[in-house]
Amino acid sequence: MTQMRILRAIILLAVFGIAGSVEAAWNTPENGNPVVPGYFADPSIVYDSITRAFHIYSTTDGLWISYSSEPQVWSSSDFVHWKCQPMVLPASWTTSPLWAPSVIRHPTNGRYYLMYAIGNGTYIAYSTSPLGPWTNAASGNTALYTSGQMWGSNDWFDAQFFVDTNTVYMTFGGGGGCGIAKLSFAANYLVTIDNTDARMTDGTTHKFKRLTGLTNYLEGSCMFKNNGRYFITYSNSACQNYNVQYAVAASPVGPFTYINRIIVQRNNATNILGPGHNSILQYGNNWYICYHRQHYQYVDVKRQTCINQITFSGDNISTGVQTQEGVWAGTGSLETLVAAGRAAMETDLAFGKTVLASSESNYKGGTGNGENFAAITGFYKGSYAVDRNNGTRWAPTTLPGNLIVDLGANYSVGRCESTFEYVMRWYRYRIEYLAASEAANITAAQSSTAWHMHADRSANTENVSPITDTGRVTARYMRITVLSANLPTAVNQINTIIQTDYADRVSIVEFKAFQNATSQILNRNGQRRGVAPRTCILEKAGRVNLNIVDISGRTVYRQETMAPAGEFIWNTARVPLAPGAYFGVLTLPDGKKGNAVRFVK
Repeated sequence: MTQMRILRAIILLAVFGIAGSVEAAWNTPENGNPVVPGYFADPSIVYDSITRAFHIYSTTDGLWISYSSEPQVWSSSDFVHWKCQPMVLPASWTTSPLWAPSVIRHPTNGRYYLMYAIGNGTYIAYSTSPLGPWTNAASGNTALYTSGQMWGSNDWFDAQFFVDTNTVYMTFGGGGGCGIAKLSFAANYLVTIDNTDARMTDGTTHKFKRLTGLTNYLEGSCMFKNNGRYFITYSNSACQNYNVQYAVAASPVGPFTYINRIIVQRNNATNILGPGHNSILQYGNNWYICYHRQHYQYVDVKRQTCINQITFSGDNISTGVQTQEGVWAGTGSLETLVAAGRAAMETDLAFGKTVLASSESNYKGGTGNGENFAAITGFYKGSYAVDRNNGTRWAPTTLPGNLIVDLGANYSVGRCESTFEYVMRWYRYRIEYLAASEAANITAAQSSTAWHMHADRSANTENVSPITDTGRVTARYMRITVLSANLPTAVNQINTIIQTDYADRVSIVEFKAFQNATSQILNRNGQRRGVAPRTCILEKAGRVNLNIVDISGRTVYRQETMAPAGEFIWNTARVPLAPGAYFGVLTLPDGKKGNAVRFVK
C-alpha cells in the first residue's frame, strides 16, 4: 500500500471510528471540553508549523482574579496529549497580575512575539522559540505602551496580534472601547507602534484607529481574515453570562458592521456558563474558536479553556457552537487529528475502573450574582478521577484522603500519571499497590495493611502536570493518598463571587496507570505504523538523519548514519528516551523528509 493510500485509510478511520453525542452532560467521561485541566482563561491558541505543535497561552486563574499570576503555556502535537510548563518572562516584568496573552511568529523575521497586559500597561517580548525564554521587545526595557497613551482608561486591556500577510497589527481595549494600531519591527527585533500609517487617525502619543460598529463590545477583541473579509470577535456581558459576538469589515480599520449572531453563549441545558474571551484558529480546511468558560458548578472566577469548530456562510458565523465534547466529536481537520490521537493512546489501566474513596467532598451551593445553586452531597466523586474529563475532579472531605482503583486483574504497571487541580502547584502524596492475591476485592483492599510503596511523594516540591511516577510493579489495586498542597490561604486570594463554596480543595482531576510499554511508532496523525525496529528501502546511498523532538518542539535526540542503497534498518528501541510522547522526522538521502512519526516509550 502506498503512503497516500495508508494516509487515506488513517483519515477514514479517524473520521468514522469515534462517535460522540451532541448533548453530552458536563460529567460525561472523555469529554473534549475543557481541553486542558486547571483554570485558564482568555486563551490564545496558535499552531506553529515549525515545532508542529499547538500552544495555548492564557490568563492563569486560581488565585482571586485580581491576583492572576503563574504564567504557563500548554503544548501538544496531537491535541490529545498536553504538557504544561511555566513561562520564562523577561526579568523586568512583574508576574502578577498577568492578563490575556497573545503570541505570533513574525511573518518575515521568524521571531516569536508575546504580548501581555500587566499592571496598567501592554508589554511585548520576543524569542526564538514559542516557549521562550522571552526578551523584552520594547525600547528601554519598558512597556510597549501604558494606560492613557491611547485614549485613556482601559486602553491597555487585552492587546491581541493580527497578521495581515506581512503586516502586523494589534487590536486592544476594554470597557466598551476598541482600537487597532500597526506595529513596526526593527532589525534588532524591538517593536514600536507605527505612527506613519495614515489610516491611524486617532491618538497623540501613539497613533491608532478607534473601531466603530462593534455593537455590545466589552473586551477581548480578536481579528482574523477569511475570504477577503475582516472579522473581529469580542466578548460582551460578564461572568456566567459572558458571550462572544462579532462584526465584519472590508478593511482592518473598518468601518465594521455588527452581525447580530452570538457564537458561544450560556446554555443552562448543558451546564455551560460564561463562554467568552476567545481566539480563532485555522487548522487545515477548518476554523475553530478557543474560549474560556466557568467551571461547573459556577462558584467563582476560576475558568477553563474550551474549543469548538465554527463554520462560515458569507459574513455569517455559526452560532451556539459551545459543547461539552469539543473537537472530540464531529468531523474536520482538528477532529481527525484528535480521533487518530485517541485511537493510538496507550491503554490507561485506571480509566473507567471501579474506585473506592475515603470520602467525597460536598458542593455547598449558594446564592449570589443572580444565581441559586443547591447543595449537592458527594459532588466531587471518586469516579471523576478516572474519567478522562478535565471538567470533573475528586476531592476528599479531609486530609489525608485516599482513592483506591481496582484495575480488574493483575497488570505489570510501569508508571502512573497524576493531574491535580492547580497544575503548577506542588502536591504531596503517596501511591501504593496490592496484587490480586493480597485482596479478594476492593473493600478488602481498603482495610488491608499490606500495601506496598510505588511512589513516595510525601516531601514533593515538583510542580508539573501531569506528575509522572515510574517503577515496575505487579498490581491489581492502586491507591493514591493525598497529603497536602500549597494552596492559597489568604482571604483576598480565595474570595469568590458566590461566597459559600470556595472549591479550593485538594483535588485530583485524573489518575492514570500504564503498563510497562515498549516503543510504538506512529505517524504524524497518531496512527500505529508498527514497532521498532523499522525497515526502510533507500533508493540511493547517502546520509540518513533521524531527529526526535518532544511535544514542545525541543530536540531530544539526533541520529546520523551513512547508508548504502537498499534496505536500511533503524531501531527506536535503542534510542535513550524517557517515558513520554515524541515526534520524529527521518530525512532520506534524496533530501526528502519522511512522514513525521511519533515514538511512545
